[in-house]
Amino acid sequence: MKKLTSLVLSIGLGGSLILAGCSSDNSKVSEGVAQMLDTTEQLSNAIDSGDQAKVKEVGPKLEDQWSSFEDDVKKDNKDLYEKIEKYLDPTIAGSEAATLDKEALSTLNDQLTVSLKELDEKIK
Repeated sequence: MKKLTSLVLSIGLGGSLILAGCSSDNSKVSEGVAQMLDTTEQLSNAIDSGDQAKVKEVGPKLEDQWSSFEDDVKKDNKDLYEKIEKYLDPTIAGSEAATLDKEALSTLNDQLTVSLKELDEKIK
């Protein structure tokens, strides 16, 4: 009976640790997505107002934010990972360009925002 109790407790503990690990990944991704969505909103405001200095300041932050959780997204949501990457890199490049192309950058940023919101919905 003692062995059975130990076995049940071990399985329960192991399962809890596995579930906690999954929850931790989703929490990390959720926090990262929220941070990126805040940044895309700031970028959108800077684009709309034509504030090129602010665009150059805010846009590159997206790369650092993304790199903090992108591996988890790539592992669990490959399709959304690729979709986000498709819009992220050109958005960052556009924000660093010498001349601000408001229309193109705004479109890319909007598409990135939609992709991030899709990811956010999927992990909830």
